[in-house]
Amino acid sequence: MRAVTTATAAAVLGIKRKALDNILNRLDDEDAPKGRQGVERRIPVHMLADLLLATELSQRLGTPAREAYAVARQLRDGGSASVGPFMRIGVDMEALRAELDAQLEIAIESVVRRPRGRPRRD
Repeated sequence: MRAVTTATAAAVLGIKRKALDNILNRLDDEDAPKGRQGVERRIPVHMLADLLLATELSQRLGTPAREAYAVARQLRDGGSASVGPFMRIGVDMEALRAELDAQLEIAIESVVRRPRGRPRRD
């Protein structure tokens, strides 16, 4: 299973690392890695599409993260999701995957891991 760091995933999604940590803490998904102090999370690459859709739903419609993630998973699985008795929303998964791949390529090359521990003495 391929995975990226929290910093890389946040760059792909266009949000701050702390905001991504907060979203991941609210999810009830078994794929969502649990955080530990001092250890950076490893986000599975297949989860990035769901997170991108969830952040878009949250930002544009004001949907809470947990509900937005559930709708995002429905959208990923079927291309459309029921959000009420009279309303369905859809997503262009091909365009989403193309954008995700482009952003992932940029983020992998531009995000640098922060050094840990004490600075070296010269």
